[in-house]
Amino acid sequence: MRPIGFSTGALAKGDFATGLLLQRVFVQIDAVELSALRDGELAGLVDAIPDLDLSRFAYVSFHAPSRLQTLDEETVFELLLRLPESWPIVVHPEILRTPALWRELGRRLCLENMDNRKTSGRTLDELRQLFDAFPEATFCLDVGHARQIDPTMVSAILMLREFGERLRQLHVSDVGPRGDHLPLGATARSAFSRIAAYIADDCPLIIESIVAAEQIEREIETVSSVFASEQ
Repeated sequence: MRPIGFSTGALAKGDFATGLLLQRVFVQIDAVELSALRDGELAGLVDAIPDLDLSRFAYVSFHAPSRLQTLDEETVFELLLRLPESWPIVVHPEILRTPALWRELGRRLCLENMDNRKTSGRTLDELRQLFDAFPEATFCLDVGHARQIDPTMVSAILMLREFGERLRQLHVSDVGPRGDHLPLGATARSAFSRIAAYIADDCPLIIESIVAAEQIEREIETVSSVFASEQ
């Protein structure tokens, strides 16, 4: 059974403590992504980690800031180095301004494919270039981003065929035209089901759908059914 859980930022923007608290009541949740999408959130979250009770989660990852606004690249990198070495660090390509610096993370660096607002990491060819630059990096497939770029999901299948050995986790949500992360609708469910057979049974599912507390259980059930290993 695939580990499943939410990104803390999806449940409580900028409030990792609430994002964790909202997940504790659901026995089926055994994965979590700690999110610091805005760089102003990074230091506070990193400082808090030694005191967080994460014992119930079989899988923990960390989402680095998506843009550099208040911190410089080296400061962000130094803060990320303080994370437990077993945690994948999900990174958007645009903050990788000094490749030699980020290559020091080795397999801890987990590159995410991007949506149509970005200029790199969107397509198979662009991902090839990134993995050439970061040969030890692993892969976070954002299925919503992939569907936005190619609604047929053929590109996503090709990504999985080529980079499947690097796959560390999935980001799961529907993605709107402005990049907003939405609950899975019928069209997204149908699209994502086309790639389910290419996902390893133990690959963690990190849900990024922005939902209210009362919608958490339903979204877990929906995502679980789409990626059910018996499909």
